[in-house]
Amino acid sequence: MTDLAGEIELLRDFAAIPRLPAAWGEPLATGQLRSQPDDFFVSEYTGLELSGSGEHLYVRVRKIGQNTRWVARQLAAYAGIAYKSISYAGLKDRHAVAEQWFSLHIPGKIDPDWSALAIEGVEVLQTCRHDRKLRQGQLSYNRFRLRLRNCRINDTAGFAQRIDSIKATGVPNYFGAQRFGRDAGNLDLVLSQPELRRLGRESRSFAISALRSALFNGYLAQRVAAGNWCTALDGEAMLSDRPRGTAEADESAFRPERLPAGVLWGKVYGGSGGQARDLEEAYFAAFPQSRASLERAGARLSRRVMCARVADLQWRYDDDLLEMEFVLGPGAFATVLLRELVDAEDCALVLMDPAPGDVRASDNA
Repeated sequence: MTDLAGEIELLRDFAAIPRLPAAWGEPLATGQLRSQPDDFFVSEYTGLELSGSGEHLYVRVRKIGQNTRWVARQLAAYAGIAYKSISYAGLKDRHAVAEQWFSLHIPGKIDPDWSALAIEGVEVLQTCRHDRKLRQGQLSYNRFRLRLRNCRINDTAGFAQRIDSIKATGVPNYFGAQRFGRDAGNLDLVLSQPELRRLGRESRSFAISALRSALFNGYLAQRVAAGNWCTALDGEAMLSDRPRGTAEADESAFRPERLPAGVLWGKVYGGSGGQARDLEEAYFAAFPQSRASLERAGARLSRRVMCARVADLQWRYDDDLLEMEFVLGPGAFATVLLRELVDAEDCALVLMDPAPGDVRASDNA
């Protein structure tokens, strides 16, 4: 049996995405990502049809160089409401140009004058009232546009073939490095206080998320190495990857399909049987202290598809510039897709300081 410190050291390897097995082989290109702010663009689509009336004001913003939680705090302060009265569907990478929705609960209040908003790197694009709040995960898909500069494709024909393979099958649905904070620092929170309930609300959220994500990545890495990450085993738990809601102008971006689903650890383990359950139990048996910390913190078991489908994947390569556009479902990471194609130097990790008010974790994309 390992102690918690030993388990966390093992889990650090699963938070280091370059060390995890790739599904499609070694990258076929090199390049620089995010050498300019607009080289990474992500636009969120919730699929909601807003009613135009109600207690909740939906605000769509374009943000540059700021993380989602920090922007939420600034919007709440400007509107004169508590931070708990603002919500969003998901986190968007701060090292990007990102468009996303926030909902503000402002019953009985008039809409703020957004033309006077002065938050660095934030622009309000659209507002609309609705009768329900925006909930975490209430997201249809994210549309990405990436530019890689100083790019060299070593094998153009092979690169095109790999694009076709990814279009047909997808990529392993690893959690990206953003989930774990700078240098996987969110896992250190678990070591600092194994009784995760005693951490502050935000720190507890970071720690639980990082611990569950690293455990998931480790199990998925085993399946990728075995070549069965997108194949259902006997007794496998399955989930639909159909995005939530009716996607705006892109309802057909994903076809409904049930895919093999790995474990996000928590109380009340179950959902699988046969060969799949045997593999899960053997893997998680190596992390008794991590499992116990999550269970004591009240985390409940859920599942995540192991295969991230990709829609509308397009690419253009001209001289030393590679441009890619694609659509991913909720929770899938653009950088995880990219690493199946390009050995990319992420300039944002060198050029940008930690986000205001959040030095431990970058947002997802």
